[in-house]
Amino acid sequence: MESTYFRRGFGLKGEIEAQRSADYASGIVETVRANGNRLQVGPLTFRLAKEFGFCYGVDRAVDYAYETRRKFPDRRLLLVGEIIHNPHVNEKLAAMGIIFLEHNPGADFDFTDITPEDVVIIPAFGVTMKDFQRLRAIGCVLVDTTCGSVLNVWKRVDSYARDGYTAVIHGKHYHEETQATASQATKHDGGKYLVVFDMAEARMVCDVIEGKGDASALAERFAKACSPGFDFTADLRRIGVANQTTMLSGESLAIAAELRKSLIVAYGEAADRGPFSLLRHHLFRHAGASGCRGRAAPGATRPDAGGGRLQLLQHLRPGRPGPEQGRPDLPPRGCGGGGPGGRYPSAPAGPHQAGRGPGRLAG
Repeated sequence: MESTYFRRGFGLKGEIEAQRSADYASGIVETVRANGNRLQVGPLTFRLAKEFGFCYGVDRAVDYAYETRRKFPDRRLLLVGEIIHNPHVNEKLAAMGIIFLEHNPGADFDFTDITPEDVVIIPAFGVTMKDFQRLRAIGCVLVDTTCGSVLNVWKRVDSYARDGYTAVIHGKHYHEETQATASQATKHDGGKYLVVFDMAEARMVCDVIEGKGDASALAERFAKACSPGFDFTADLRRIGVANQTTMLSGESLAIAAELRKSLIVAYGEAADRGPFSLLRHHLFRHAGASGCRGRAAPGATRPDAGGGRLQLLQHLRPGRPGPEQGRPDLPPRGCGGGGPGGRYPSAPAGPHQAGRGPGRLAG
């Protein structure tokens, strides 16, 4: 049976390299880099940011889009949204005949015209569980370019929901990546999430945890940034923190620290250790340029276009026994539903997933 789901490319990198270089290479940028990221032209001095170009995940996604066009030259290609938020890249893809599927904020993508003969590209941000399942039901070929860093966050949010933790996500509630991440929580019965944009919003949440804030005011403010039926008086007693991978890592870490302090205020030091720990966090931070492959596409310095290696920073409190064991005042765990782990449960096993057990990521 012909495979209809691809995550590892088509082995056509050599065939697309000339076109990629023509579209994105820049002699000017290479000259500036060769001079220590500095160029002097008369009285003017130009400086190039050290963190410049595509991160690995974006570079890979763009490669796969080019390979897909080469693999399926005679089939209609569609892209769910934008592969990345970079106008230059999207213009190049449109010129290759790739059709962009758009939707209004808060509305579903319109997949009614997609047929089993079509090829659909999933962007680097990923898609929600609902959209993935809708596409699988159509039977079209799916080329999944979701960034591996995003997949790792999804795995952690999935585990939060399974273990009864509410996922608090530092990000933009309207951003495609954050919506897809949140769907990893709500795919479980009882799975909860809350999206906070910055430290100011995080402090409002912390006040409610500490018993000082107005839960009803928060319910109104975060109406579009939380799971359906979110209870601000009950659903913040056991939390797991994650972030949209393009947010500033320093702010993500600071938000996690603030939430930790508030849980300690509410439940004491015992809330932060042992198997009954009330906080977990799994965050990504931007590191040095060594992981950036340096595609010099115009506009690549936009925050959402990536800008440096995404490096895993995982912090789980030690699982040593603590005095909190058996304490009735600590909230119960395990409100999340069970079910298979992993990213898109309905994705079939295929050659690209050979040798991988259930729930393992292919990529």
